[in-house]
Amino acid sequence: MDVLGNTISAKVFRFDPDSDKEPRYQEYLVPVEEEISALVLLNRIQQEIDPTLSFRSFCCGLQMCRSCLMRIDGKRRFACITLVKPGAALTIDPLTFPGGHIKDLVIEIGDKNEEDEGDNDHS
Repeated sequence: MDVLGNTISAKVFRFDPDSDKEPRYQEYLVPVEEEISALVLLNRIQQEIDPTLSFRSFCCGLQMCRSCLMRIDGKRRFACITLVKPGAALTIDPLTFPGGHIKDLVIEIGDKNEEDEGDNDHS
């Protein structure tokens, strides 16, 4: 299998209001051997490639805490259960922006940001 077939390309929203003037996307190529969740992918990026990436890494595993809700390829999804295959490309955005945005993929957690706003498809 070629090198790209053993990687996942993740285009991740980056914005630190304390130091950035404009939001941007940063692309990461992450080597993988098997299908992984988007949350594991973000953990790998933070631990192995870019420790400055901010996101909520807590995972209750029950889709109840909602801390890993993000926009993945434009759809509202739980990063803990969204699976990504080797060779895939995806875009990850915070659930809300600019309202409630803190840094990168971290947003304020509260009723306003947890309302059902759009696609909840987890496939």
